[in-house]
This record gives sequence, C-alpha cells and structure tokens, in this order.
Amino acid sequence: MRIEKRRTKRIDVDVTVSLRQLGDGFVSGYSSDTVDVHVIDISKGGIAFESDYDFKINSYYDTIITLANKESFGAVIEVLRKDVHGANNVYGCRFVGINADDQFKIDVYQLLHDNGEAQ
Repeated sequence: MRIEKRRTKRIDVDVTVSLRQLGDGFVSGYSSDTVDVHVIDISKGGIAFESDYDFKINSYYDTIITLANKESFGAVIEVLRKDVHGANNVYGCRFVGINADDQFKIDVYQLLHDNGEAQ
C-alpha cells in the first residue's frame, strides 16, 4: 500500500484544457501557441494531465480550467514530474499562480464531488 504524500486531496476530473507556455522553450516538436491536454485530477495544489506531447520538467504554462459545475478560473502551473503510461505521458503540476478565490472554487467543487453532486 502506498502512503499519500500530498498535502491536499485530489479529485478525479475529465476536463480538456489548453496550455500556453510562459517564457521560451515550448513543447519539443510542437510549434503552435497552445497545446490541449486531458486533465485527470485536480486539487487546491495542482493538477495532473495526460498528453502525448513532451513537456519539459520545471516549465510554466498559463491555462483556464472549467470544472463540471461550470466554475472556471485561470492559473499558472509548473510541470513537476512525468510518468510514462503507454502512448501517453501523465504530468504532475503545481499551481504557482492561483488566487484564494479560485482555490475556494476547487474547495466547493470537492464538496460537491464528495456529496455526489458534481458531474
């Protein structure tokens, strides 16, 4: 059994978001301004997403996340880790640019999710 080391509880989600690199050195082999990724979980501390693109560790991206309850917020994320899962990579990211009001939206979504009210 694995011991959970995260400070905040993660919630499974099924959301597609666009990431836009901040700074230079975008996704290797990709020349567009944004990349769409599939977010698989979220917490007040960050997100995990799947993608077949090769994101650089310690790179920063701007995004807007819309939750199933239609709440949306903008955030800056930092890519911290990469795990290979078949054809896709799963990336773990932390929020580095998110305000308290937007963290509260995640709290509310988590409560709805825990009570079976989030879709």
